[in-house]
Amino acid sequence: MNLRKSTLSRWLAASTAALMLAIAPAAMAQRAGDIEVTQAQALPSIPGARNGGGFLTIVNHGNADDKIVSAASPVCGHVELHTMRMENNIMRMREVGEIPLPAGKTLRMQPGSGYHLMFMDLKEPLKVGATVPVTVKLAGGGQLQLQLKVEPRDKIAGDSAMPGMGMQGGMH
Repeated sequence: MNLRKSTLSRWLAASTAALMLAIAPAAMAQRAGDIEVTQAQALPSIPGARNGGGFLTIVNHGNADDKIVSAASPVCGHVELHTMRMENNIMRMREVGEIPLPAGKTLRMQPGSGYHLMFMDLKEPLKVGATVPVTVKLAGGGQLQLQLKVEPRDKIAGDSAMPGMGMQGGMH
């Protein structure tokens, strides 16, 4: 009887540890100095699409501004830093050279508008449940090794504007 309890206890502990390791990349905050990423997510691929989107919630806990200056991932040819906005009822997307991270502010990247990471020339479609490894480089010299969890669209921050902000992807 005691052997059974001991075996069951060890099995439960091992199972719990394995589960925690499996969900840790998406659930845990990832940090480089004063910059913290609290959510790292990607949208699943649209059938036939060669590009995909990545979204982060980033907090700059420091007293100095920083910025994202580049990103890279082995799942695609290259990663671009992008912004989207509506102009005359047309969604306009463009590459930007950097994404600002002002001191003491939070940047929430969301689908539909604002900043995001654009995965160009995907090697294979992004599927729900998968993770996308991404290296984000900061102007201040920091580097984040992120794991973006591929989530259904309704699980990633919504498409409505943030309170008090003119567009999504704004800072507060």
